Amino acid sequence: MGSKGINNKSFTLWEELELRVSTDSGKVAIYKKTYNDKRQGRTPLPIEDRSYFVHIPVPNTKGGIRKSLLTKDRTTAITKVNEMVVNVMVDLRSGNSIIPVPVEDVVEKFLKHKKSRTRGRWESKRDRGKKSITSERYTLIEGKLRNYLIGFLGKKTDVRTIPFKRWSKWEEWRIENNVRKEMGKPKSVTIQNEMGLIRECWKWGMVEGYIPTSLKLPFHDEDLISDDKVSRDTWNANEWRSFSRRLRDWLKETESNPDENYVWDAYVSYQMVFFISNCGMRTGEVVKVKRKDIEFVQLNDEYKNLICLVQVHPSTKTGEREVNAMGGKFARRVYEKSPHRKKDDFLFCHLDGSEFTTKQFRTWFYRMTKFTDENKRWGKTFQPYGLRHYYATTRLQNGTSQYALCKNMGVTEPYLRKHYSKYLNRLATKELMKFSKEVGLGGRIIPKGEDFLIDEI
Repeated sequence: MGSKGINNKSFTLWEELELRVSTDSGKVAIYKKTYNDKRQGRTPLPIEDRSYFVHIPVPNTKGGIRKSLLTKDRTTAITKVNEMVVNVMVDLRSGNSIIPVPVEDVVEKFLKHKKSRTRGRWESKRDRGKKSITSERYTLIEGKLRNYLIGFLGKKTDVRTIPFKRWSKWEEWRIENNVRKEMGKPKSVTIQNEMGLIRECWKWGMVEGYIPTSLKLPFHDEDLISDDKVSRDTWNANEWRSFSRRLRDWLKETESNPDENYVWDAYVSYQMVFFISNCGMRTGEVVKVKRKDIEFVQLNDEYKNLICLVQVHPSTKTGEREVNAMGGKFARRVYEKSPHRKKDDFLFCHLDGSEFTTKQFRTWFYRMTKFTDENKRWGKTFQPYGLRHYYATTRLQNGTSQYALCKNMGVTEPYLRKHYSKYLNRLATKELMKFSKEVGLGGRIIPKGEDFLIDEI
């Protein structure tokens, strides 16, 4: 036993054992390291006091496995090596990864897989397949996994060594390490969705052989089927009237800003709030509407309301459909005032003609709700999606059929029943509303015409 190779001073006590992980691999060896005193800047330990290392040659890998055995005793070292070789042989036969696989590497490979399924900005599922996702969805997945999977396990942690019981601590850690502190404690539906993403990533890692196959996935005992009772905060009728009045004050205040781009964007985002609350379109659908996609219709009834028909682009979440929007006057204001009047120009655009993004609209929405103090006044957390939610509840409360509402919003009837069940109950019979009025419980039948438009106050 001595140094390995000719003139190689890096190894000493090199000893090849009669062990191999396969017939086409080299022999397993144990050894101790030597050190250059000047380079290390310290006096090295005597050879007999240094820990043994192991080198396990593995086919189709670069260098195989090199690892400290954390013992200076030869007999103990050989015992450990025997156990390691058996484990490596089992992993090889199972198709699992042999060399350490950092958590960060698995996540990056999974994200690369997801990115290959990301649709272009204007591509539809018809173009890229049913399993394709939007770029916005990819960005969400990327952020969640980086923040709450890599952050939890540690980017350099070997995925092969993570015990199943570790996942029992994730939810507690997640709540304490919320990236967006201003949002407060994450909702249960957020936690549930993130568990689903982590489980999908972990399962993919198993299938690809990076993670040892197991019958249990992360959060094995968690039911990740969407909770039927989950719903987002929205306004009731009285809260909306108050919000609407304050919102007009907000818009007037923005007019004093010297930046004309700021003033214009505030004006457009204000109209978008009322437009979405009158048609239930998703923000991602509204920002893609071009002037050629909208047709205004003046109703010939006694109220003379202006409605519009909107063609939703195929690249959006649920594909193309035609939407009947009651808030035609809000879209018309931007349509007539915008300096960009070509058919292919965006309807809700910036002053330079570029489209609003969902993130930009969300920023403006938060400015509005901060001015009106919505969250504090009502004890709720309002998001832009609440506008779509308000549209649905208002329509249901005023008798719109479930079928028509689903077609207009681009959802299924089971989805509608899940998320709006308490409002559907109010449609059961007109007698329920009449009874409330007769006994003085504050029930109010909305006069004909008033239920047609969610207007400014």
